[in-house]
Amino acid sequence: MSLLAILLAYSLERSVTLSRNFHWRRIVLRWQQWQSKQTQMGRDGQGKIAEWRQHLLGDIVWAVLPALIIVFIVALFDSLLLSFSVGVLALLATMQCGQARQAYRAYLAAASDGDTAGAAEQLRQLRRAAGRHDAAPVHELLLWIHLRYYFAPLLYYVLFGIFGVLIYATLRDMRHHHSASWRKLQFVLHWLPTRVMTAGFLMVGNFSKALPVWLNSIGNKPQHNLEALGKVAAAADDLEQRHEDDITSTALTTVALVKRNLLFFIVLLAVLTIIGWF
Repeated sequence: MSLLAILLAYSLERSVTLSRNFHWRRIVLRWQQWQSKQTQMGRDGQGKIAEWRQHLLGDIVWAVLPALIIVFIVALFDSLLLSFSVGVLALLATMQCGQARQAYRAYLAAASDGDTAGAAEQLRQLRRAAGRHDAAPVHELLLWIHLRYYFAPLLYYVLFGIFGVLIYATLRDMRHHHSASWRKLQFVLHWLPTRVMTAGFLMVGNFSKALPVWLNSIGNKPQHNLEALGKVAAAADDLEQRHEDDITSTALTTVALVKRNLLFFIVLLAVLTIIGWF
């Protein structure tokens, strides 16, 4: 049933436009905004809650409450149909990245028309959709967007079900205080999806060239997840521009790589399901 939920969610994500009110990011941010308003109104006990929420752990606990409530209701009814339906909706709500898809298409169109300024603007939009503030190249942005909105939700759903995908998406999308602790949490949160996703690159790309790079990414020395993604992908496939005037080849090759990678893991899940391991 989990494999069927994943396939259905990915199919619907391509064909159905989900209202922004049902995007998980919007739900989490509205929940946090409501909590902030309650604190400002000075309701009973809100002062202590606000003080507790100043700490990272308290902020996270309050942010994940909607996810915990949904998981509790599903567990309470103990219905296979309900679990399947909520699983599909949870995947669909957490995979929404329409802004990135529109920016990618506009980037290709601008680049094909020779509109350098337009391509640069769409690259900034991709950077914003990826949640990056540094000037990362287009292939790293596309890899990071795919990891955060497609692969990581799939992996956490496979490992932990509805609980996993909703908790991951909450920690990905919630409003937070910038701190070293938060950056460390994000590093840990994306460490496993990054290494599993790049392991797939070995299977669908240049295995012998990418293997040493992948092994280095899981070594004792911590490595930035975005950097690990870019390095393994570049080793697994040729992401260099075909010629100086062609700025779309890197983006197209990257998207083709992640599509092959996603298909590889879907097939792997299907095989594991057939032999009873999943």
